[in-house]
Amino acid sequence: MIDNQSPPGSWKDELKAAPWGYGQEQNKTIQFALAEIRAHGLWTEAGVLEKEIVFLKRELESLRNERR
Repeated sequence: MIDNQSPPGSWKDELKAAPWGYGQEQNKTIQFALAEIRAHGLWTEAGVLEKEIVFLKRELESLRNERR
């Protein structure tokens, strides 16, 4: 489809106006990703991942504190 009615740069402006739309990259967090997993009915799997993430974060924090 060729848009011969909109002025040049319209699509770029549209993408800037709606950064969450049109499949653009979003600033996703781990919590957002886990919510998406749960939204698909995978509650147990999301719980397992969340526990592992928390564990790994604590391990990293512990290792970083040991280096100080």
